[in-house]
Amino acid sequence: MDEIASAPGAQIAERAERKDANVIYIGKKPVMGYVLAVVTQFNGPTQDVFIKARGKAISRAVDVAEIVRNRFMPNVKVDNILIKTEELDSEDGSKTKVSVIEIRLVK
Repeated sequence: MDEIASAPGAQIAERAERKDANVIYIGKKPVMGYVLAVVTQFNGPTQDVFIKARGKAISRAVDVAEIVRNRFMPNVKVDNILIKTEELDSEDGSKTKVSVIEIRLVK
């Protein structure tokens, strides 16, 4: 698995802090639905939100992060961006590699 983090060693600390409650998985829904989910998370007690996407949804994840930062919450900053490759089992039983991005936003 190939991984790139913005700071060496930051990846270990990131995994310890991440909870399912503050991870937004990006799929095929409209971008504004994910933006609303991120803003809702920040209006609660959480100080950080992880935006995670695979494959073709990566560009949508970047759009979500930028819309949140530029239009709704200018005090939110991008803390870390992690990119990697995951292997998935396809329907015919073969392995397929897919790109993954994880963007950490903090207040």
